Amino acid sequence: MLIPFLKMHAQGNDFVILDYFAPESFALAKLDFSSVAEELCKPHFGIGADGLVLLMPNESCDAQMFIHNADGSTAEMCGSALRCVTWILHQKTGKKEFRVQTEAGLKTCYVNEDNTITVNLGMPSMLKSAYQVMDFTGDLVEIGNQHFIVWVNSLKDDPHLQYGSAIEHHKGFAQTVNVHFAVLLNRTAVAIKIWEKGCGATLACGTGASATVFSGIAKGLLNNEVEVLMPGGIVKINASANGYLLSGEVCQSFQGVYNWKI
Repeated sequence: MLIPFLKMHAQGNDFVILDYFAPESFALAKLDFSSVAEELCKPHFGIGADGLVLLMPNESCDAQMFIHNADGSTAEMCGSALRCVTWILHQKTGKKEFRVQTEAGLKTCYVNEDNTITVNLGMPSMLKSAYQVMDFTGDLVEIGNQHFIVWVNSLKDDPHLQYGSAIEHHKGFAQTVNVHFAVLLNRTAVAIKIWEKGCGATLACGTGASATVFSGIAKGLLNNEVEVLMPGGIVKINASANGYLLSGEVCQSFQGVYNWKI
């Protein structure tokens, strides 16, 4: 079976996207997408990606998005993937505003005049403040998915690579979590390094960037408009009264077909 796909990324957070608006994708409906995600997302042996995204029609809104992490597990939400599918919908329709159903609820998405994409991720919530895990004290933030934010003085020793996996699976959490180590640059800029559950180290994370800004605002460190510097690029977060707005560029890398075993 041939699986048609798009490969896209947002600041290096990359995805294999299956477009169910395209007629040739209809035959894929009965696939085991957990297994598909594991194989397609493998670097070197597959296409290589942080996750598999299914973009599907929805009768009550513009589209629906489902996500599988690179290890085959499901993801509740992904701000980077949401911006990518918004771009695909814009290319199809020419519209500049969309409502997309996700596992974390209905999200409003916009295409800006400079072709960057803005998505409203809703209002984050603080699940645990100054929570001790291993030798780290951090904030556990919910924004459709859960993120543990640790503020440090330097990222030079790549703490996400040293401790990300252990924190992700720590027994102190009710479920696995995304992990971010953050350095304050000034009141309008922060740098982070990222460990995503089900993926490992990634170059960017949109919900993680937003969760980090929420944590920084709660601590009195940041203003409401912040640039987040990640290994793969920069996004902007606007903490508005109507939700956290995530903005940044997206890019279609290539498209093709994958010969799936049956």
